[in-house]
Amino acid sequence: MAMEIGIFLPQMEIPAVEIREAAYHAVDVELDSVWCGDHLADGVPVLDGMLALATAAAVTECIDIGFAVYLPALRTHVCAAKQIATLQHLTGGDRLHLGIGVGDHDSGWDAVGVDPATRGARTDEFLQLLPSLLAGEPTSLPDGPTVHLSPPVPAPPLWIGGTSPAAMRRTARYGDGWFAALHSPEEIRAKSKRLRDLAEQHDRPAPRLATVVQCAFAKQPDPKLGENLAGEVAATYGIPVEAARGATCAGTPAQVAEQLAAYAEVGVEKLAVAVTGDWHHGCEFLGETRRLLSPEPRPRCRT
Repeated sequence: MAMEIGIFLPQMEIPAVEIREAAYHAVDVELDSVWCGDHLADGVPVLDGMLALATAAAVTECIDIGFAVYLPALRTHVCAAKQIATLQHLTGGDRLHLGIGVGDHDSGWDAVGVDPATRGARTDEFLQLLPSLLAGEPTSLPDGPTVHLSPPVPAPPLWIGGTSPAAMRRTARYGDGWFAALHSPEEIRAKSKRLRDLAEQHDRPAPRLATVVQCAFAKQPDPKLGENLAGEVAATYGIPVEAARGATCAGTPAQVAEQLAAYAEVGVEKLAVAVTGDWHHGCEFLGETRRLLSPEPRPRCRT
């Protein structure tokens, strides 16, 4: 199976109309998917991921859409499930890939009155309830009423994010796959073995693999580009520069294609790429990279 490559939509300080144009552009350059994160940061100009994905899905027909990742603990279980069910229904039931995460201490918990210390337990509880809620079955909520959501929809593939031991257990128990971030191919290979062992304990298949990668592109080789990107990522996420070097890709489309091929070699099925610099140019370079890795053209679809 060829590795599928998608791009994060530009959610920061972008008018809503730009999401439509970005979705068109991702289709035009033959990418496989578009992705959004989930943010509720006080004072940060960022679009809501659910509405951004709905907008992108409404103006395209065949490109996949995905969350990397959605934070259900920011919402009540029923409201989160209803949003997911609606997006799944509106997109035909086979385009949505749902990454689920717990977020961090800066994800906006105070704004919604949620103790961040409970976010892991809230996420696990949501994942337990989600299948029956999406199926339209009467579902008893913890310490609450029985809820029956309609219309029923098929559950989208669940990709569980996070690298903590709790996240690994969560992936093995509930996930169809694992969404890594800021991981080198070697790190993903090592953790996939752990995930396989954990999944066996629940009599479940080994989780599939996906990852988020930060990429910087240039028309001509630039020996400083990769080091600059690694420094920026290290500063942003508080990780060592050496770790950032192993989890970022930079260069011409041919150079980036060679670097991304290492992820396919360790079994990664889906890449969600965040591009630096001008988004439209980055999208075009990524499309070229995708064609170098997988020469077969995407089926054309109407936008």
